[in-house]
Amino acid sequence: MTQPTPTSSNRCNPLPAQIIPVGGTTPSCFATVDQGYPSGLVTTFNKATDNITWVPKDTRDSYVQSYFISVQQQLAKNTLLDIAYVGNRGIKLQGFLNGNQLNPSVMTAGKFTRPYGNWPSDITEALNAFYSHYDALQVRYEQRFVSGLTLLNSFTWSHSLDNASASLEGNSPSPQDANNIAADYGQSDYNLPVANITSLVYDLPFGHGQRFLSSSNAFTNTVLGGWQISAINTMQAGTPFKVGYTPNSATAVSPQISATYRGANEYRPNVVAGQPIIKKTKLASGFIQYTNLAAFTLPGTRDANNNLLSPFGNASRNPGRTPAFYQTDIALNKKFNTPLESLKVEFRTEAYNIFNHTNLYLPGSGLGGTLSTPTALNSPTTGGQITSTFEPRILQFGLKLIY
Repeated sequence: MTQPTPTSSNRCNPLPAQIIPVGGTTPSCFATVDQGYPSGLVTTFNKATDNITWVPKDTRDSYVQSYFISVQQQLAKNTLLDIAYVGNRGIKLQGFLNGNQLNPSVMTAGKFTRPYGNWPSDITEALNAFYSHYDALQVRYEQRFVSGLTLLNSFTWSHSLDNASASLEGNSPSPQDANNIAADYGQSDYNLPVANITSLVYDLPFGHGQRFLSSSNAFTNTVLGGWQISAINTMQAGTPFKVGYTPNSATAVSPQISATYRGANEYRPNVVAGQPIIKKTKLASGFIQYTNLAAFTLPGTRDANNNLLSPFGNASRNPGRTPAFYQTDIALNKKFNTPLESLKVEFRTEAYNIFNHTNLYLPGSGLGGTLSTPTALNSPTTGGQITSTFEPRILQFGLKLIY
C-alpha cells in the first residue's frame, strides 16, 4: 500500500485522538512522526523501557572506493599467470550502536548519564560513520586442458581492517563504546592474511584415445578407461575471533538493548602485558583451552570509594585467530555406456576432507569471573574454550542416469 506524501492539505494539526475514526476503515488524515502518536498508541508505549530505532536526518549514502592494477602473462599455450594488487576503502558505512548510551565518563549523583537526558532509555541508531580498508596481493595461475589437466591456483596475501564488519551478522556487529567507535578499528571478522586454493580437473590417461591402454578391449576400457578426477585443496589462515565479557547491571551502559544487531555493546576485558593471547591446552574433557585466561583481566565494578567504574577494557577488537585451515576434497567419476545409445550412467565418488584433518572451530568469546574492585586481580576463570571442529572426512557415492 502506498502511503500519501505529507503535504499542507493532508496533514492534521492538531493530531486527532485516533488516526482511524471508530467504525471507519480509512485514515481521517496522514500524520507525520514529528506530530507525535495517536493517544491509543501512546498508552502502550513506555519510553522508559522500550527500545526505539533512529536514523539521523543528515544520513549520507555509504560508498566504497575500489582500485587495482594487474599484469597478465601467457607462459605457454593455454597457460596464464596473473599478478594483481587489489584494494578498496569503505567510507560512511552503516552500523548500529546505542545513540543514547550511558556515558561512564560523565557522572551525575553517582550514576552514568545519557547524552539525551530527557529520554530515559536506549536508542538504536543506524549511523553512517564506520569505515574499512582492504589491501591484497593476488596471484593466479591458470592452465586450461593441457594434457588432459585443467588447473587453477589462486593465492592471496591480504590485510582487511574496519570498525564494523557487518551490521546484522558476523563476529562483532556493534562497537564496545558508542562514543568511541575509532577504538574498534582492527582486523575484520573475515580477515584472512594468507589463502591458497588449488582446483583441478584431470582426465586420467587410460582407455581408448588416451596415452595408456588405447588399444585395450571393450571390457578393459569399460573398467579402467574414461575416469576423471577433480580436486579442491584449501589452505588458509585461521578466523579472527573476539574476546569479551558481560558486566553486571550496575555498569551496563545499554540496559534496554540485549542484541548486538540492535547496538548492544561488545564489552572487552583489559590486556595483561607480556602474556600471549593463545594458550592451546587440551583439557580432560577433550576440549581445548585456546584463549589464555592469564592474558586478560576483567574491569572492576567500583573503586575504593564505591564509585562506579567504566566497563570498557583496553583489549583490541578481534585480537585472536584460530589455527590455520586445511582441507582437501576429491571427486572421481566416470560415464558408462549402456545398450541404449541415448542412455548413459555416471558413477561418482566424493571425499570431503579426505585426509581427515582436524580443523578447530572458534573458541567461546565470553570470559567469566568475579567482577570486584580494582584492588583484586579480577582474572577470568572461564571461557575461551574450543568445543567443536569443522566436518571430519565424509565419503559419498552416487549414480546418475543421463538420457
